Amino acid sequence: MRNIHAEFVKYGKNAKYWLRRCEMLLPEIAREEIWKKKRFSSIYEYAAKLAGMNHEKVNECLRIMKHIEDKPELLEVAEKKGLGAVRPVVTIATKETAKFWAGNAITMKKNTLETYVRNYKAELRPSTDLNRLENVEMDLDPKVADQLKKMKGDRDWNTFMKELMDGQRKPEPVKTESPYIPVAIKKYVATKTNGICAHPDCNKPAEVFHHTKRFSLNHEHNPDQITPLCKAHHDLCHLGLIANEESQPYEWQLLAFPDTTNPKYEVDQLVQAYKTG
Repeated sequence: MRNIHAEFVKYGKNAKYWLRRCEMLLPEIAREEIWKKKRFSSIYEYAAKLAGMNHEKVNECLRIMKHIEDKPELLEVAEKKGLGAVRPVVTIATKETAKFWAGNAITMKKNTLETYVRNYKAELRPSTDLNRLENVEMDLDPKVADQLKKMKGDRDWNTFMKELMDGQRKPEPVKTESPYIPVAIKKYVATKTNGICAHPDCNKPAEVFHHTKRFSLNHEHNPDQITPLCKAHHDLCHLGLIANEESQPYEWQLLAFPDTTNPKYEVDQLVQAYKTG
């Protein structure tokens, strides 16, 4: 019996492959003005009529190819996975770092790679920017303000507010064989960030309760070692790319390469293997 769905999937994959080949040829077609020799009014008309590519797609392909044409490692990834796979890294990759970014483009999901690049750029800012203080204004009842000042004592406001955030009433750790986090612990952890990803500078909704000390290593649900994260930052943790992971999230730092000596690394490798099938 004819399997129409299987045929559709097969043809769809082939279509994607040939479209990727067309995208890779565009710079040479533009340089040699092949579109003009074939009597088209522009490269846009050429690409639209022969490959179904719109104006925006042509510009995007030419832009990306211009960035990676001198970086063979990224060209190889683009040939295998398409230009979209390298799009997040084209403005940050250099000839010296192309191999590094190509490796990430191969192993990471697109959303995770985009998040990694964004965080990577943020941590490369001048230290004066990274260490700047942010002024927060609040309209408080004078009695509340006075009470806060008394509670603060001779500590600076940063120290006091960190202690205040960390000092909420929290449930006791639970030792168990069950991977399911108790509701009370989930509520406590979620409240700490109001349901937002705990990673610095991320405002995406938290979708995963992440054990900073891997559950499979200690079989414990400890509210101090569970952090709410978006999927992309959860992926980065399991790729071993977060330093100081067991500290508070505001102390986290991005790594270029995972620490393979950390006991968590083997667990993370198994998690990645499971996710990728």
